[in-house]
Amino acid sequence: MTFLDTGIMVGAVFDRHPEHRICLEALENSRRPFTNAHALAETFAALTGFYKVPTDAATELTLSLRASVMVEALTLADYELAIREARSRRAKGGGIYDAVHATFARRKKAVQIVTRNPTQVQRVAPDIEILTP
Repeated sequence: MTFLDTGIMVGAVFDRHPEHRICLEALENSRRPFTNAHALAETFAALTGFYKVPTDAATELTLSLRASVMVEALTLADYELAIREARSRRAKGGGIYDAVHATFARRKKAVQIVTRNPTQVQRVAPDIEILTP
């Protein structure tokens, strides 16, 4: 199973993204791709905030991911463990979101995490193979 982080999903669905082609290929070539519902919210936030995609289009793009990526909600236990692990791995600020994703990926027994942000993810997931398209 392969966990896809937000940056990959944004790039895969937004055809004007500078790395659209490689992100889409990463999604399409992933073995049993999955993510968590929090990453969907982050995808919507990135599309509407950073890329200024209108909310109607961003909604459709974000929700279209469900056709190719398994999505599951996080639990309170996931967040609690991620916060503890963030502390032990010295993650700060937005690094908590990478810790949340890594904790979820670990629980789901991910073999790989595909990301456009390998340095941050490696900090919170040194036990999982990190791939960058």
